[in-house]
Amino acid sequence: MPTEKTQLPDFVIANLYTDLLVLGSDIVTHTKIPTTPVENVLKTPEIKVSVTEPKNTKPVAPKQVPAAIKENEKQWFLGNNGKKVTILIKEADVAFINDQHLQFLSNILNACKLNLGDIALVNHINNPLAYADLKQKLQPKFIIAFDLQPKEIQLPFTIPNYQVQQHDNCKFLFAATLKTMEGDSKEAKLEKSKLWMSLKNMFQL
Repeated sequence: MPTEKTQLPDFVIANLYTDLLVLGSDIVTHTKIPTTPVENVLKTPEIKVSVTEPKNTKPVAPKQVPAAIKENEKQWFLGNNGKKVTILIKEADVAFINDQHLQFLSNILNACKLNLGDIALVNHINNPLAYADLKQKLQPKFIIAFDLQPKEIQLPFTIPNYQVQQHDNCKFLFAATLKTMEGDSKEAKLEKSKLWMSLKNMFQL
């Protein structure tokens, strides 16, 4: 009886040779240039002028800033959300994700024929949003959650890790924390293999 061979994706194989790994050029880091308000204003000598105030003048109301502009001032997710793929993680002491896990995530995306421009990565510790909020803000078609349970984003069901679930026109996949996939231990290889098989199912690869 022939034995079925399982082809491991690049992100699994690359993790076995971390010292020889060459990063791709698809990760673009956006650097926000800080702006500094002008504080030093030249003062001119005060000149007193007698002016007749016109009648029936009304004060000019300050210009209102649209709410959409105010919301966009703070980027609360990483990526451009081009293909409506939302990735949720839980990592303390970072705005989005640490460098090592970002490298691994980039390899996962490459294996799925995606990149950072296609996703919206949300650190649930900094932005603990429910699914209803994520749906309103990001309109996700896919949600991949690492180190979370469905109840943490207020979903009405419970599923085991690595099982793809369809709900509300969105596919859900819950997985173990990215930390369990570090290194080349037997446990790490097993977690990465289960993740890859689930991603193949989710994206029909």
